[in-house]
Amino acid sequence: MTIILSIDDILFELFPKAKGASEKLEALKEELVNYYSYSVYKPQVTFEGQTIIINIPTQVIAQEKQAYDKIVSLASKGKFQEAKQALNVLIKQNPTNSEYYRIYGQILSEEGDQEGAINYLIDALRWDPKNGYALIMMGNVYARYQGDIETAMKYYDQAVKLDPSNYIAINNIGANFLQKGQLAEGLKYLERAYQINPSYANTTYGLALAAERQGDLEKAFSMSIQTLKSTTFKDPIYLNAMPLALQAAQNLIRLNRGKNIFDLYRSKLEKAGGKDIDVVADPNIPTAAKLEIAENYNREVHVIRYKPTYSAVEHLMMHELVHLDFIIQAREEGINKLFVSTQEQKAAFITDIYDTIKKLKKQGYEENSISNFSTGLFDGLNRQIYNTPIDLFIEYYLYDKYSDLRPYQFLSIYALIKEGQMAVTDKRAIELSPRKVLSDSKVYNVINALQLKDLY
Repeated sequence: MTIILSIDDILFELFPKAKGASEKLEALKEELVNYYSYSVYKPQVTFEGQTIIINIPTQVIAQEKQAYDKIVSLASKGKFQEAKQALNVLIKQNPTNSEYYRIYGQILSEEGDQEGAINYLIDALRWDPKNGYALIMMGNVYARYQGDIETAMKYYDQAVKLDPSNYIAINNIGANFLQKGQLAEGLKYLERAYQINPSYANTTYGLALAAERQGDLEKAFSMSIQTLKSTTFKDPIYLNAMPLALQAAQNLIRLNRGKNIFDLYRSKLEKAGGKDIDVVADPNIPTAAKLEIAENYNREVHVIRYKPTYSAVEHLMMHELVHLDFIIQAREEGINKLFVSTQEQKAAFITDIYDTIKKLKKQGYEENSISNFSTGLFDGLNRQIYNTPIDLFIEYYLYDKYSDLRPYQFLSIYALIKEGQMAVTDKRAIELSPRKVLSDSKVYNVINALQLKDLY
């Protein structure tokens, strides 16, 4: 690639460092070389009168970048042998590129060869002492695998000195202080890293751990949740953050704030709807909780039933209260609807699953058992069809309106999703259930799981 520039006032506006220099052209040439350099490749800059000609070896750069990107992809997939072979070729072609040694050292560290990693990282820093990633990687090797915190800190400090906004190095310094038991000093660096990049999972996880040690339950919960949001379930840090979030939530619900939240909301709805609301622990209901509207049962009171064996039942009860709240609001506007299923719909459903019924008969199941099984499938799927859409609105409402309820909500939805997952992956359920019903149920469970992921 060739770039041709005219030496004029506009050029010095574009490259102002040379503007006030005594040797303007030499300073301009240096600035142009620095600007148009890529990795170790520097452009050829020549002056012809009032014209500057810049030649950049773009073809070589593109070829080498393509090879390097392939190496990074191979390494990220764990194909270390292929990546090292390709790196050897690149290093032979261009032995002055610091990054090639850095990524080679990182691969060796991943393979468990820490001494080899150090040697390659030293080469990386010999070619470019300002390679921040190599400095951090050296610190990581010494801290995590050599147990040499003092040496690790030298590399981390140098990375921060070169780039005060290097949140990875700042985070690692904080993590090492935590490891040494210096909580206050570690927090200082972690908070600094968080200010630079609040989405870096290692930092939020470190802050969650520190908060747990300090007994700050709210911060331990919120930071562990933030860590989950910044990672995927396959990441090791996610696997560490999830039990921390669950434990922090358990500790918070022991404070029993949920009862007061529920009592206040219940009183508000009793006043708005003009009827009392009874709460009954009932281990025999088919779902975790259910709302029985007074008019539908010819009663004077509404009833919320819940299974007492479930986690964070205050969330289940609050969820049913929101159902009632929406009903009361709809009644006031004259738009409330009662959803029912008919015998005709049930008969059509039975027809659709007739192949399953035949299979059960063939296996020797009694007519009564088959009838109960079919009715259970029909009722269960209807509950999912009716509840899933409105439940999404309810959970967002609870999340936005009642922040102190979030630990309850997190534990409760997590447990319900686990239960649903077991129901559709159970070997016996898969053998007995109609494929279409099982598939539909999985879809509804996935919707709930996606909402949990969105919220937490």
